[in-house]
Amino acid sequence: MLAALPLLSAVLAATPGVEAAPSPPDCEAAPQPLVLSAEPSTPPVLCLGPDTATTLLFDTPLAPGAVEVQATEQELRLAQGPGVVTLVPSARLLPGEWRKLTVRFGDGAAPAMVTVLLYVHPARAARQVEVQRKPRTVESYQREVAEQKEQVRQCQEENAQLRDFQDKPEGLRGLVSAGLMGGDLGGISSENLSLPPRRYTVRKGSALKPARVWSYRSSTRVAVELRLQLLSGEPPWVAEGATLVDAHGRELPVLPPWQAAPIALGWLQSVVVEAEASTTEAQGSYTLKLWEAGGARSVTVEGVVFPPAPGSTAH
Repeated sequence: MLAALPLLSAVLAATPGVEAAPSPPDCEAAPQPLVLSAEPSTPPVLCLGPDTATTLLFDTPLAPGAVEVQATEQELRLAQGPGVVTLVPSARLLPGEWRKLTVRFGDGAAPAMVTVLLYVHPARAARQVEVQRKPRTVESYQREVAEQKEQVRQCQEENAQLRDFQDKPEGLRGLVSAGLMGGDLGGISSENLSLPPRRYTVRKGSALKPARVWSYRSSTRVAVELRLQLLSGEPPWVAEGATLVDAHGRELPVLPPWQAAPIALGWLQSVVVEAEASTTEAQGSYTLKLWEAGGARSVTVEGVVFPPAPGSTAH
């Protein structure tokens, strides 16, 4: 288990993340536990002393031969048990010298192998140190990789949508190019829900009040536009999310809400909620709920209806 290493530079060069002899550590009289993390990090340092036994207590079982020290047998003696390792340097190891200890774990979790740098101190040698391993399973890495791939996919889709949007004209030309005018269906229909008899109601406890509400329908989308005002002198309000739910609890696939600017007390501001719906969908009455980040302040509007498809007389 002991391997000769004649040159200190070779010891440090073989240690990941260490290119040259590090600065002497601040060896503590009562050393802290050595924490072995699965994430890449600088190898921990353990202070030894000539002719002084240092015992490492591992919280993970060790297989025979799992621990190696890159030093000669004349420089350092090593004794290993299932969870205990004892190191006894000799007087041949002079203060200020460095050596390396390698531990391999065979349970399939990460880290599978760790490196600990050994520093020889003339007076402060660690007598007993706990070694705490923070393992990660292969499954946890696979989940992390899958989550990162999904994030990359979403970013790629959003970038593609932004590029596609930039290539399209604005105004009515943009609506035509997006296929929202419906061709022979007649374009976009709208309805002012604030006109008498007003169809919508605001649920009690809402933090905002709509002064005007309009609904819209194209060949593939429906939308609700609200002119909202705050009911109390709190910080400005910005919509984070929205839902459109019918009387049977079915939700429309809602896009992120658009807002012209934060809503401050005493000011009206437009918020638009858009959802995907064909000309035969989004029929009947809907409940619209809008909320800010964290959900502390929200507004719920009941009785939202959408106009019939352009060219149709049925509601």
